[in-house]
Formats: sequence, structure tokens, C-alpha cells
Amino acid sequence: MNATAAAVALSLLSAVGYATAAVAQERLASRTRPGSGLLRLLGHGAWWWAVGLNAAGAVLHVAALKYGSLTLVQPLGALTLVAAVPLGAHLAGRRVARTEWRGTVLTLLGLAALLLAAGGTPPHETLSLPEALGIAAVALALVAALV
Repeated sequence: MNATAAAVALSLLSAVGYATAAVAQERLASRTRPGSGLLRLLGHGAWWWAVGLNAAGAVLHVAALKYGSLTLVQPLGALTLVAAVPLGAHLAGRRVARTEWRGTVLTLLGLAALLLAAGGTPPHETLSLPEALGIAAVALALVAALV
């Protein structure tokens, strides 16, 4: 498998992971009574499963960037929307509405146009593992400070 195919495959897996997590979290949140909110969700195992899927999606997205350029990998993240529509409808036991299909098709057309217009070569330099871990630690500290 060449590098571009690996980047696309990892991006697709990432998008499906993000979509599955988003649908699961939306379904759990919609079943939560107003006022019981966050604490009830945090005690639900399925919520943490969805958080894990989000983390896996992020790891797959970063892994895709090892093999493909940002102009290839980042737009493919929009496929999260495309995957979430039929998945959400299926889990809700309903058909995908015409307007949802229209939005899905428009998303795919926009993605195709973006991928055709964007070009570029992969970066010549990438972060080393210690540099990436350092940036991750700083980002985690900033997020923790905001919480």
C-alpha cells in the first residue's frame, strides 16, 4: 500500500470513529433529563466508550498525517458528517430524510472540489517523537487549565 492510500484509509477509519462517537454521545445526551446532565453522562459507560472512540479517531487522524499531506487528510475529516447521517438514522430506527441526503451529497461534492483544488507535497520535515509528546503535554495542560 502506498503512502497516499494509507493516509486515505486511516482518514476514513478516523472519520467513522468520530461519527460513531458523535452519534453515541448525541443519543445519550438526548436521553438525559434536563438538570441531571453532565454527572449522569459521566457515570454512563457508553459515554466513556464514545470518548474512547473520539480518542481513537484523533490517533488515526494523526497517523494519517504521517502518510499524507494536511491538504489530503484534513478535508477527509468532513466524511465524519457523511458517516454520521446514515448511522444516526439507523440507530434511531428511521430512514434518512431527503434533506439529510441532500446535505450529504453537497458535503461530498464540496469535499471532491476541495481535494481537486488543493494540492501540495508532503512536508519535508516532521516532528520527532519527543517534540510531538512535548506539544501534546502542553496542549493537555492547557485543556486541563480550562476545565
